[in-house]
Amino acid sequence: MPDTLIFEKNPHMRGTRKTSLMMLEFFIVVLILYVASVLFYFIKGGPSDDYSKTMYGLMALQNGLVGVGFAVIADLIWYFPYVFRKEGVEGYISKVLHSYSYVSGLILVLLLPIGPEWWEIALTSFVAVFFTKLIFGGFGSNIMNPAIFGRIFAQVCFSNHLTTYLGDIVPEGNSTLISAGATIPGLVSGGNFAAADGITFWNMLLGNYYGTLGETFALIIVILCIYLVMRRIIDWRVPFFYVVPMFFSYAVAFLLADATPLVAFEEAARQIMMGGILFGAVFCLTDPVTSPTNKAGRIIFALGAAILTMVIRLFTNSPEGVAYSILIMNIFTPLIDKCLVGRTMKNYVESLVILVMIGGVFAVGCGYGLTSESIVLPTSLASGLKEVL
Repeated sequence: MPDTLIFEKNPHMRGTRKTSLMMLEFFIVVLILYVASVLFYFIKGGPSDDYSKTMYGLMALQNGLVGVGFAVIADLIWYFPYVFRKEGVEGYISKVLHSYSYVSGLILVLLLPIGPEWWEIALTSFVAVFFTKLIFGGFGSNIMNPAIFGRIFAQVCFSNHLTTYLGDIVPEGNSTLISAGATIPGLVSGGNFAAADGITFWNMLLGNYYGTLGETFALIIVILCIYLVMRRIIDWRVPFFYVVPMFFSYAVAFLLADATPLVAFEEAARQIMMGGILFGAVFCLTDPVTSPTNKAGRIIFALGAAILTMVIRLFTNSPEGVAYSILIMNIFTPLIDKCLVGRTMKNYVESLVILVMIGGVFAVGCGYGLTSESIVLPTSLASGLKEVL
């Protein structure tokens, strides 16, 4: 039998497992993080007593249902013509199920705080899926991560409602907004380094504070990341080469600001845990459709996002940068793949590029640590532990 060429959309995942089963497993993992967030609000409630714990929990639950529901509605509308084709209703349902927009919808909800109105989440979810995924051809053809695009869309259109509380009255000690990519609202102070005064290291690790629905649970995210890597659903290179260089770069910056090694370690860890770094590294950067297919390309992709995140955080007016850096690197993904395709590219060239980019991450941290006079060094790890004990 002669060889046959089969043309299919990416992602092209090697292995015995089907893409549908891997995506379903990935969705379940994201769902675990969402359930943790809902339970957090049912148990802890909001930052004030204006609304009950039950109300906060129900709103967190509502946001998830709305985000997922309107992502699927976008699929239902887009693929409706398949009902009248030879595939019929069965083909129509298959197209909707294998679009996996419900995954993007849930990730988007976890990128948002609890404050937005339901219709704002609905519109954001619909726009994110329709304009960054479906019009490009559906799953496997989008050039940008829909959830990240939706997060920035919400920031631009509904910034006044991106709050960590319900209602219009600002609770005492809380800021009004969460900037794109998320940060710790009401507890950020001091220069371009976000310093979480009032939150112990351990509360940050466990997610015992208010932020977006999914980005605060650092320990849970790390555990889920390990699971996804062990199951080979995501490539370990992407989160590793995004998070680790930034951690050491922050540590060097604090050391250059005359911090002790213990304090530098804690503050570097705080910078990694706050905002969207961990969440973006595990659930957004690793998207097989919008990240390079080559292993070396994924490392370059992750390092590029790390450099952009550091630059935006430290040298611009934005306290974050995760969402922007991911979206920018999504655009560069085809170029990275094109540069690394074929056998003409020697391994040592790829290694050299990777080493240079790692040096770039450290250069950003060192440059800021040497030149900035606004670095604030809050509570040390030792004193934070003393508070807990």
